[in-house]
Amino acid sequence: MIDKYWVYENWVRSKAIVHKEDCSFCNHGNGLHGSRHTKSSTWHGPFVSAVMAMNRAKQCRRDRTEGCQKCCP
Repeated sequence: MIDKYWVYENWVRSKAIVHKEDCSFCNHGNGLHGSRHTKSSTWHGPFVSAVMAMNRAKQCRRDRTEGCQKCCP
C-alpha cells in the first residue's frame, strides 16, 4: 500500500503540518474531531508523496511548516 499524505493548515496558530493519512492526528484528512474544515483550520490532500505535501504546506505561508512529530519526523 502506498502512503498518502495530508497537510493540516491552521491560520490562527500559523502552522501547516504534514501527516501520513493513517496518523491519529490526521485520520485520513478528518483530524481529531472528524471534520475537514473548522473556523480556524482545514486539511489539504491527499498527496501521493511527502515532498508534494511539504510543497503544499510551504505554499500556505505559515510561521511553522514541518512534518508531524509522530508520523513524519
